[in-house]
Amino acid sequence: MHSIGTKKDDLIQSTLDMARIMNYKEHAQSLNIPVLNDFNIEDVKNPQTILLATGHGFIEQLTSDGFINDGEFEKRIDLVISNTKQFMKDNGCENVDDNFIFYKNYNNGIFDFKLYVCDMIFKEESKMKVIRQFIAYFVENKMHDFYQLSLSTGPFIIPTEILKIGTIDLQNDEITKSLDNMMKVLLDNLKYKD
Repeated sequence: MHSIGTKKDDLIQSTLDMARIMNYKEHAQSLNIPVLNDFNIEDVKNPQTILLATGHGFIEQLTSDGFINDGEFEKRIDLVISNTKQFMKDNGCENVDDNFIFYKNYNNGIFDFKLYVCDMIFKEESKMKVIRQFIAYFVENKMHDFYQLSLSTGPFIIPTEILKIGTIDLQNDEITKSLDNMMKVLLDNLKYKD
């Protein structure tokens, strides 16, 4: 049984949590978020989703995981990756632990990004399929919000000559090369509004 003080504390915490969620999009309004050419912006009800745009078989998405304390960037990335892997496992994806790999650090002169590549492998209608996703994590320095910018394409039917699972081959893999080029355009153009 809760005491009155505990119920009040729970209510205060719920109110603070709701205020933080409502601030995700407000905080993101200080950012100039690029959208790839000919992509259509989708209407999304999830308060953590700042932008969802689709076009030419690709999906661009920016989400916020809220405030982050100094020195917790790596821990937050680890938590998000752990939660993503669990979601993938819960939804029948295969080889989850091997198909989420660090790609590189990237700086656009304003933000420091950590880029990862994730392959979501799943069975659909008795065929193995894969969705390839480039994910850039970063912290917005004024509000200290943690963001995840992702660009994905697929699903593709495996065999792996189409897409080399768990590897980043920019020489021979046109899909990965396209994702890399488009992600670079997004990251280079993500900045504060004037």
